[in-house]
Amino acid sequence: MVGLKCHQVSHKTDTTCEINGEECPLQRVFESRQPYQVIHRHFDQHHQADYVAVNASPILNEQGEVILIGESIASISHGNDLCFDADKMVGGCCPSFMRVLDNLVSVAGTDAPVLILGETGSGKEMAAQLIHRKSRRFSKEFVAIDCTQFTEESFTSELFGHLRGAFTGAVENKMGLFELADGGSLFLDEIGELSLTIQAKLLRALETGSFRRLGETRTRQADVRLVSATNRDLKQMVSQGQFRADLFYRINCMQVELPPLRHRRADLPELINYFLGRAGHKAGISDRARAALLEYSYPGNMRELRNILERAIALAKGERLDNVHLPEFVVHAELAAPVHPVHGANDFFSCNAHQHPAVEPAPAAVGRLSLDSILDALDRHQGNRRLAAEELGITERTLYRKLKLLPAAD
Repeated sequence: MVGLKCHQVSHKTDTTCEINGEECPLQRVFESRQPYQVIHRHFDQHHQADYVAVNASPILNEQGEVILIGESIASISHGNDLCFDADKMVGGCCPSFMRVLDNLVSVAGTDAPVLILGETGSGKEMAAQLIHRKSRRFSKEFVAIDCTQFTEESFTSELFGHLRGAFTGAVENKMGLFELADGGSLFLDEIGELSLTIQAKLLRALETGSFRRLGETRTRQADVRLVSATNRDLKQMVSQGQFRADLFYRINCMQVELPPLRHRRADLPELINYFLGRAGHKAGISDRARAALLEYSYPGNMRELRNILERAIALAKGERLDNVHLPEFVVHAELAAPVHPVHGANDFFSCNAHQHPAVEPAPAAVGRLSLDSILDALDRHQGNRRLAAEELGITERTLYRKLKLLPAAD
């Protein structure tokens, strides 16, 4: 490693982190003279991806100049940890994915409730498991509950348990899922599907941590960390009277949005290769079939990409994948189903400026951004800092810092 640059060791590339779509923490520390943290994807000795938190801190001389930098690197999650199965969100290095990974690690360090927003198939349970594994509760249970399975009759029994004889068929005492998660994390998947009656029962347990098993007079306590997920717009549901406002504010302490696959186009080539390799397909894929897959919007997200490729591999019968093996709606855009975003297009962090290799990287270096260019980008996006940062080719965190460093920005 002596004589090599850091990106040559960690990224196995001769290009710098910013050209690869990541921030250089050393450059940021030299600019701001303040500590800085970023999430990078490094590669181990087996060339396997390893997601790490890079913390850089300045060492100043008497004149306040940065003369040295101290840097620590801590592994967040090995690439294999992000692939629990093919239905989950597989890793990548697209800016929106790295931003979400940074957010997940940050919220994992707290005990506050988390609301994960994401479209169907975007990997909400994977995100919840990562939060649990990186929290102080990692040694306790992670209990996942599919909220679509509950009826008002079964809710109390399933979540809080029951005593023998509490109802017909209750032949023994049963511990509920809420109690099972004591000391650990309770993941409520698709919480937007709960009826208002069930929401009221859930709210009290979440606020007090107390509950009773069905048929029991004794009050029990459970200490759970709540993680909820939905593919619906809960704020709109509150305004329509379909979701309790008090429950929404209870679960929405910290919010993480998972990027849909159409906002991770820079990762698509790698994801396609991942699924082809996972299925053992070695005959390759034609350029036009790859181009069609790169342009498709994937309303079903990662799950749909997996299904499309598994179907194509079966039809190819060991031959090279081509357009004829892909569904018509992938090859012909006019036949594609509409996407169903959780929010409007302007409310999500898009990474269109960092697409597949045919697209040039963002031309403006962060250090050369002018105040006018920053304000113009903010004006074009009606003050939306996430979208403005994406257009400028920087992260939202960098945009905040640039605004603070420019006196005229006040």
